[in-house]
Amino acid sequence: MRFFVLAFYLFCLAACSEQKPQLQSEVLQLHQDQNVSVSLSPADAPVEEILNWTIELSDGWKIKQAEVTGLSMSMGTIPLVFKAVAGQSQLYSTEMVLGACSQPRMQWQLQLTLLHATEGEKLLLLPFYSSWPD
Repeated sequence: MRFFVLAFYLFCLAACSEQKPQLQSEVLQLHQDQNVSVSLSPADAPVEEILNWTIELSDGWKIKQAEVTGLSMSMGTIPLVFKAVAGQSQLYSTEMVLGACSQPRMQWQLQLTLLHATEGEKLLLLPFYSSWPD
């Protein structure tokens, strides 16, 4: 009988426990036009956790350079090296980790330089915010 009371108590306790929101599965769309789409996940960009960048380009466009810099405070420059996603034409991805600083919500910027043989260079400055993990 004690076992059933204990089991019932634990079941109720588990059912009432607060669950973490599903923010980490969300994707932040930083830019989208007819030539390029840039996204980041998780959308809240928690520091000291792996962040996934995805870039989709239209035909003829290539990534020349990509780097992340801190805007709220100087955190140096983080170069990004994108690699083609196997089996998906014009889709590129990379991972990175942002360092923690004294600000719980810091502004960063992805500086993305694209190159096209006939249209030349295109520079995108894409700001986003990091967060402290819960």
